[in-house]
Amino acid sequence: MRSVHGIGEETADSIILYAAKKPSVVIDAYARRIMQRLGSIKGKESYAALRTQFMENTQRDVKLYNECHALFVRYGKERCQSRAPLCSGCPLSDMCAQASTAK
Repeated sequence: MRSVHGIGEETADSIILYAAKKPSVVIDAYARRIMQRLGSIKGKESYAALRTQFMENTQRDVKLYNECHALFVRYGKERCQSRAPLCSGCPLSDMCAQASTAK
């Protein structure tokens, strides 16, 4: 799937996870932003490096990866937005570099 011309890594992983129902982590802009703000990544890592890091540190499970992706998307849209994150009251603010600069 990852070698099909015109299909990027994120799209391929989405197809593998959601259509094929096989364990594959989807690293999207929401996941990257949240992980960077929490300090677990620097932000310049390749998609493959982030995917490998995530998969090496979690159990390979379709339901888990589906839930993680859904939570990253929801949290990124509702609270950890790119331009105006809602840091006040965020349960992750004590771990987040963005929250400490927003105070």
